[in-house]
This record gives sequence, structure tokens and C-alpha cells, in this order.
Amino acid sequence: ERLEAEFDPGVNLIVGDNAQGKTNLLEAMVYLSMGRSYRTRREQELIRFEAEFAELSANVTAQEREQALRAVLFSGRRPRQLWLNGVKQKTAAEFTGVLHSVLFCPEDLYLIREGAAARRDFLDDCICQLRPRYAEALAEYGRLYEHKTRILRDSEEKPQLLELLPEFNQRLCRVGAV
Repeated sequence: ERLEAEFDPGVNLIVGDNAQGKTNLLEAMVYLSMGRSYRTRREQELIRFEAEFAELSANVTAQEREQALRAVLFSGRRPRQLWLNGVKQKTAAEFTGVLHSVLFCPEDLYLIREGAAARRDFLDDCICQLRPRYAEALAEYGRLYEHKTRILRDSEEKPQLLELLPEFNQRLCRVGAV
């Protein structure tokens, strides 16, 4: 139910029997690093059965000072809360960039098998941790791209939608340059 741990600034080895929480610990660390799970999009899966919430927190030395990270995940439809140094963050992009992590697990061999799109997604995840502005631009680019795709798809029925394309192209270029 609860774990408090202190890590050495160097290499740490986490060992234990099956079902002792090693993967949960790693997932908590990655969540505090990325503001999301590497394993699932459904945060409900990260909360213990029959619990109303899960809380993750870490005090880390980053950017040459002590920083406090906290994430509270709720069961049901209530949105998660992300806190950095006691200040509630509006987006995961504002939360990332403090604790850097790279997780590689056996499932990640897809990077070799799946091709360029999977490698781009992996690199995007890494860059988002280092550059929060990149994370914001990537999210905006995805939204614009989805809207443009919808315009193109629906333009046969509504040709007037094509008039919006130059504006979307210009915004995509501007955000894509970031």
C-alpha cells in the first residue's frame, strides 16, 4: 500500500521476489518524470483495487535545487492533479522536465521491429522531458493535424471547408518549426 524509499545518486539495484512492487516503483518514477504512465492510458489501472486515489511524490535534486513532485490520481472521472514545488500544474508539459528518466523494458524491442513511427514516438517522449515547450508544441501539432485531416475527409460533402486549409497549413508550419 505504501512505500518510502531513498536512492543513492549513483546506480541503484532494485531486487525482490515476484509481486513485491518492483514494477510499481519503476512506474511511479516514470509517471513523476513524464506526467503519465508508460504502460496504460487508463489511470484507473494505476490505482489499487477499491482505493479512491493514488498519490505519488518525490523530492529530487534537479536544476541545482531541491524540487518536490506530486501526482494524485483519482478513481472515477475526477481528473488527476500534478504539483510541482507545491504549485498545482495545469498540464503535464508544465510538470515534466524536472525528473528525467529513460525506461527500457523487453516490450520496447518494438522500436526495432515496428519501424520509424515507433522510433519517432520514443524520441518525442524523451525530448518532451527535456524541453517542456516541445511537449506543448507536439500536443498542439497533433490537434491541428487531426483538424486538418477532418477537413480533408469532410470536404467532399462540404467543399467550403477547403477554404480553411491555408490557415491550418500556416499554423502547422509555425508549430512544427518548434
